[in-house]
Amino acid sequence: MKHPSTYAACLFVIGCLCGSEATEHAHAQMQPWAQRDLSTLPRESTYHPIQRIPPTEVFPGGYQLPQYPKTGSPGNPAVPATLVSENPPELSTLSDDIEKQDALYLSEEEVFSTRPKLSPAKDGILQSLTIQSTWIAGSGDNIGMTEISGSATLGFPAPTRESPLLLTPGYGMYFLVGPDSVEAPATLYQAYLTTRWMSQLSPKWGTVLSVTPGVYSDFQRTDSNAFRVSGMAIMSYQWTESVQFLFGVAYLNRDDYSILPVVGLVWTPDDDHRLELTFPRPRYLQLFSYGDGYEDWWYVSGEFGGGTWSVEHPLGENDSLTLSDYRLLIGMERKTDGGGKSFLEIGYVFGRKFEYENDPVELNMSDTIMLRSGWWY
Repeated sequence: MKHPSTYAACLFVIGCLCGSEATEHAHAQMQPWAQRDLSTLPRESTYHPIQRIPPTEVFPGGYQLPQYPKTGSPGNPAVPATLVSENPPELSTLSDDIEKQDALYLSEEEVFSTRPKLSPAKDGILQSLTIQSTWIAGSGDNIGMTEISGSATLGFPAPTRESPLLLTPGYGMYFLVGPDSVEAPATLYQAYLTTRWMSQLSPKWGTVLSVTPGVYSDFQRTDSNAFRVSGMAIMSYQWTESVQFLFGVAYLNRDDYSILPVVGLVWTPDDDHRLELTFPRPRYLQLFSYGDGYEDWWYVSGEFGGGTWSVEHPLGENDSLTLSDYRLLIGMERKTDGGGKSFLEIGYVFGRKFEYENDPVELNMSDTIMLRSGWWY
């Protein structure tokens, strides 16, 4: 019995020795991996740092924000441009004056908006050169008319660029077709100088003041009645960010309407829509296209047309001739950076009258259509 036990003990000793050797060998194989520096491991490719994602273009096509005019900066803007035409010019410039008065300066928020704001002015004194033409269909006692007019606008700080003084000399010619039953001049003329001052008096209050001395005549027998002075005074109140109230008076110095109130509100819900519920020139505008340095708008508007001229009466004496009408218009305009603009309108003309001051003859003309276009630099 002693022999088997001895044999078993020998096997046990041999097994322990072999197991210890295997354990040490496995530990020796694993230990280098555990102690190895990972930075020494071979890389499949050269290391490159992570690149930042390039910034996304806010304006497609790499559009760059327009720079402030050389003579302007935030809080020190360039002088806005304006257009003057018609007889007297106050009524035709009402909408433009309101819009320019709103844009006396560009705030930082407006410059960095989704669509860059167009600058309302140019560098230097010369702000605009304009030409405009109007055609009203008619013949015989339903008088037709073609008007061609032009003007230039000069801007000066008064006393600062945030309170500009605008001087606009203008000249216009009106070619009449008819009437047949009443003698009337074939051509009427106007020459004027509009002086306009506009200012943002406070964050809430603004003003537009203008006076226009001019000569309105057929230039046949011009007398003192040919010289007329018209004017306009408007106050604006910014009730909310999108609503502005207007009130004031327009002195037309015409034989039919001498004074008209200016009252209403301007609602601008966003940069693409504008509603001017103002008397006597309401207007609704909507943007439909824009690009680098321009904006395209369509609009509908109403206006009061006509004027008063001192003319030679058929009996050889001087008299005052008044033409008046009401107009509903639809048009398109392109605004460009720096205050430029071009437009085309078609309209319906009604309530047309032709009358002398000292002659009882009066013509009530039928309704008609009109076309008007203009361009200014």
